[in-house]
Amino acid sequence: MPSLSWVRIGGLVAVPLTLLMLGWGLRSEPGALPPESSGSPSSRGGGVVTFVGDSLTAQGNWQAAFPAHVVHNQGVSGDTSVQLMARLPSIRQTGAATYLVMVGINDIVWGYDPGRIAGRIQWLRTGLQIGTGARVIVQSTIPCARFRCGADGVRRVAELNQRLAQQTPARDYVDLTTVMADADGLKRAYTVDGVHLNAAGYARWQARLRELGLP
Repeated sequence: MPSLSWVRIGGLVAVPLTLLMLGWGLRSEPGALPPESSGSPSSRGGGVVTFVGDSLTAQGNWQAAFPAHVVHNQGVSGDTSVQLMARLPSIRQTGAATYLVMVGINDIVWGYDPGRIAGRIQWLRTGLQIGTGARVIVQSTIPCARFRCGADGVRRVAELNQRLAQQTPARDYVDLTTVMADADGLKRAYTVDGVHLNAAGYARWQARLRELGLP
């Protein structure tokens, strides 16, 4: 029986690399562009970038924010890290050179353990990298406001972000909390309901990425 190469994900589980390749559809050719994107990397002067996440990502106008790139928005309202894992093959089909992942608040609302959420985000990061050479940037989970999810919700997001920072290389981790939140969670100036962002919130998020020279 041939030997298997094993991949350890998030320090939680080791699985055969061959199974990962089959499950993630690495044999398919990336590059199919969703209908909302237009142009090409050469015509825009930048690379292909895909934003990945839940409704916070879905509601952002990332193409307008980063016009030098071909930008795909792979945010889906209500998605948890589990659902993002299930969508991995279609996310890979965008053929991005850079992926920016921000997810986790729905997991927190559903009561999932921060350590397990972090493990699934690491799994997703590995799945986007294998066979593509893509850079995968993990952004800290934008917390909910204390008035919406309580002190425990704010605490659990902080624990999740601590784990994300520990498991992600520093160059590929973006801390949004320092500019978008305070001790009471998401700043009121940036939110419409304690979870979702208003125009000022998106402007601050996008400005933080530009400050770091991303994407």
